[in-house]
Amino acid sequence: MLMEENFWTAHFTINYYLQFKYLDYEKYSTPFICLHCLLVLRQTNLNAVHTWAYQLQNINPSAIAADTSFKLVIIDYSTDGTDDMKFSSTQISDIKNFGKKAISYISIGEAEDYRTYWQSAWSSNPPAWLGVENPDWPGNYKVKYWDAQWQGTIFGYIDTIVAQGFDGIYLDIIDAYYYWQTTTPFQPDADSLMIDFVLKIRNHVNQQTGNNNFIIIPQNGEDIISGAHVNTNLRNQFFAAINAVGIEDIFFPGSNAMDNSYAPDTYRLNTLATFLQNQIPIFSIEYLSDNNKIDQYKSAASAYHFVAYACTRNLDQLCSGISLGINKEETIDLQVSPNPFSSNFFIKAAVPNQPLLVQIVNSAGENIFSELTSTTAITVNLESFSAGLYLVRISNGEKSVLKKLIKQ
Repeated sequence: MLMEENFWTAHFTINYYLQFKYLDYEKYSTPFICLHCLLVLRQTNLNAVHTWAYQLQNINPSAIAADTSFKLVIIDYSTDGTDDMKFSSTQISDIKNFGKKAISYISIGEAEDYRTYWQSAWSSNPPAWLGVENPDWPGNYKVKYWDAQWQGTIFGYIDTIVAQGFDGIYLDIIDAYYYWQTTTPFQPDADSLMIDFVLKIRNHVNQQTGNNNFIIIPQNGEDIISGAHVNTNLRNQFFAAINAVGIEDIFFPGSNAMDNSYAPDTYRLNTLATFLQNQIPIFSIEYLSDNNKIDQYKSAASAYHFVAYACTRNLDQLCSGISLGINKEETIDLQVSPNPFSSNFFIKAAVPNQPLLVQIVNSAGENIFSELTSTTAITVNLESFSAGLYLVRISNGEKSVLKKLIKQ
C-alpha cells in the first residue's frame, strides 16, 4: 500500500510502479528513473535552504557574511560589474564560511554595457548577435543567445565566477526567448534554444568544476517548459540541469516599483506547481516595504512552500531573510469525502483564517489541480478525468497532509 507520509515520495513511487509494471524499460525512450536519480542528487544541496537574500548594488561581503537571517545569497560578482572590481576569493570564502551559499548573478539573455566583455565599438558596429537596447533598462541589449560567440562570452564570464569560489549562478533574462519568438518574431524555436543554452551551461560548469554540485538557478521565464518546441525529454533535461527557480512579482504584480496590490498570478502559480512536483525549489522575491503586505506575502509564500524574500526593487540594500518554517511537515485535521468518488469530492480542513494550498496529482505524476484558497472547505470536480489513483495534498505552509483518493 502507498504510504501517506511524504508527497514527493508518493509521487515518485507511483511513477516507479507504472514504469516497471506497464512499460518495457529497455524501450522506454525518456530516462525517467535516471532523471529521478539526478533530481534527488541535485536537490540535496538546497534541501536545507529555507531563507535567502538578493542584492546587486552596494554589496558588502562582510555584512552579508555576518547576517544570520538567510542561508543563500544572490550577489553580483563585482562591485561595479567589471573584472577589475570583482570580489576576491577570500571575500567569497568568508560568506561561505558563515554557512551560506554564495550565488553570482549573471544575465544570459541580454548584454550589459558596463561589463568587462563589452566593447565600445559595438555601439556603432554591433556584432551580428547583438540586438536592440531594452527601453526599460538602458544599457542592456537583447542578444541572440543561441549564437556561439555570445555563448563563448558567457562561458568565459562563468569561468571567472567559478574561479572566485561561488557556489553557483543565478541566470537572468531566461524569458528572452519570448522576445525572439513572440514579441519580435525572429526565431521560431527560441524556447528550445534557451533551454539548450542552459544545458550547455550545466555541461560547461560540470567540466570546469569536475562535479555536478555547482548550483544553477534560472530567474523567471518559467513558462518556457510549456513552449511549443519544448518536448517532454527536453523539459526533463531542463529540470535535471537546474537546482531551483527564482521568481519575481508573482503575488504582487503591477506597474508600481514597490508595494503593488496583492493579486496572485494563478497562471504562473500553476506553472510553478510543475517545478515543485519535480522537487525544484522556488525562490520568490516581492518588492515590498509595507509591513501588512509583507505579512500577506509570508502567508501566501508559506502556503505554496516558496522560499520568500522581500526588499527594494533596486536591490541596493541587504534586507533580512524571511523564515517561514516551510521545512515543517506535520499532520493537520483533514476530511476528504466521498472516497472513493465518481466526479466530485469535498475537502474540509481545520485551519481557519489561513490560506490553504490544494494540489492534486494523477498517477502519472502530473499536477492536475492547484488552488490557493482562503476558505476551509472546497469542492473539487474531476468528472472529466479518468478513473484511478489520485493524491491530494493540503498545506498551510507550516503543516501539510497527504491523502490518497480513488476515482471510480
